[in-house]
Amino acid sequence: MKEINFKTIIYGFSFFAASLLIYRICKTDSPVYIFLAWNLFLAFIPFWISNYLIKQQKITFYYLPFVLLWVLFLPNSPYILTDLFHLKQRAEIPLWYDLVLVCSFALIGFTLFYKSLIDMIRLAREQIQNSYLEYILPVFFWVIAFGLYMGRYLRFNSWDIVNHPFRLAHKSFDSLFHKETIAFTVIFAVFMWLVYLTLVNFNSKEKT
Repeated sequence: MKEINFKTIIYGFSFFAASLLIYRICKTDSPVYIFLAWNLFLAFIPFWISNYLIKQQKITFYYLPFVLLWVLFLPNSPYILTDLFHLKQRAEIPLWYDLVLVCSFALIGFTLFYKSLIDMIRLAREQIQNSYLEYILPVFFWVIAFGLYMGRYLRFNSWDIVNHPFRLAHKSFDSLFHKETIAFTVIFAVFMWLVYLTLVNFNSKEKT
């Protein structure tokens, strides 16, 4: 059997998820989950950036803006997992359908997140020693988790760092040491880190 490449699978999965969403909108005449389509588009941006950088084979100073954009948009990929907060029984369609719908978008986002991350780590190993990466990665996952918190609870978008930089910095710093913020970011960071360790250990070619 011919092996199917990752892009074919992820775009096919996205088509499946989009089909579920379109059917739901047509069936219920309600755009209640239409935001999933936009969130999925944002989730693809870091994946497209890392694909471009992989083709360059080496990260130089010239590509630093792309790396910064990648970091800036990366929280959008796992962010879709928090869209499960919107899941509830609605009279117009079975709950199981909405569960498959939201989980499909969330799983695609998480898959894009780890695929993009692992590709970038592979590039980073050419520039950074593995011993340093062991310390950088846990901090990096905390940063991504804090980005999730900013998006879900502070309602900031990735482009707000340009549109409203001072407001973003002020509100972020104010919430940084709140108990809820600390609990959310630490638990999500550990969760994403453990998933990463699990995934790379499935593949013998990857090393933690």
